[in-house]
Amino acid sequence: MNNKNVEKKPRFKRVAFRPFQLQERDIEVIKEIYKHRFLTSEHIRALIPGSDQVILRRLQLLYHAGYLDRPREQIKPYKSGSSAMVYGIGNKGADYLSQALNVPRSKVDWTTKNREVKTVFLEHSLSIANFMVCLEMACRERKDVEFIDPRKFLKEYPITWKITKAIDGKKQVFNIFPDNAFALYYPKDNSTAYFFLEVDRSTMPIYSNNFFRSSVYKKFLLYWLSWKDGVFTDYFKFANVRVLTLAKSKERINSMIQAVKDIDERKKGSRIFMFALDKEFDPATPGNTLNKIWRNGKDSDILSLLD
Repeated sequence: MNNKNVEKKPRFKRVAFRPFQLQERDIEVIKEIYKHRFLTSEHIRALIPGSDQVILRRLQLLYHAGYLDRPREQIKPYKSGSSAMVYGIGNKGADYLSQALNVPRSKVDWTTKNREVKTVFLEHSLSIANFMVCLEMACRERKDVEFIDPRKFLKEYPITWKITKAIDGKKQVFNIFPDNAFALYYPKDNSTAYFFLEVDRSTMPIYSNNFFRSSVYKKFLLYWLSWKDGVFTDYFKFANVRVLTLAKSKERINSMIQAVKDIDERKKGSRIFMFALDKEFDPATPGNTLNKIWRNGKDSDILSLLD
């Protein structure tokens, strides 16, 4: 993409800007960034109608006016000068959402919060956002499926719930914190499927000798118990649930599928778990998100989110 028509300004220092009024497009940009926590300019151009040059100019204005922020930590993972800029919400943007749209406004200083973000958190947040953007864009291109935002069907957001498991004969309570959630509505048969999303960065061990420590096996077991013990149907009222995991390599997926098969005595695994490589998801070709690229946690079938 040619950026030569976008006026050069400091990338991480706000400067005086010409007065301007928020446009409807600007408001949508602010809302999308607030929803996803962080988005790149590439994500925003995919989500928001308009020419690339216009979108980039508006992003520049919104940053220098304080509606948006640019976390400095992106300098480390994104060293190339041609990398898409990463945006977070700014204090003025949060104030606008509170005043105009009644979005709850905490006492958070977003400038400070964005400045304190570390690389691991930023990359993880962007991976989650990248998948959600690709999925939403893929659904926009089709008439046989509709994307449903989690805030429209969950009791609380961010998502969390508790599950009880006996450890050494004593009941212990564990919390589950999915990276995100969404639903897909299928108009043809008037049905809805619900999905929890996990983005694996290959940092968590597959197994741990101590169940109170984090592991992939523990995470999947708690999901499986939530399904087996009726938490999804009783608490969430979900009849059709799957757990999606994005991973960085095929080898990592193989190890995670084995962990799924080790969950119960049958060692057969479960098709509620689905896995895909995170590199499969690109805002430039979002339709791939709904293709048959998903391995399941039970057999060799390659599935689609529409199956």
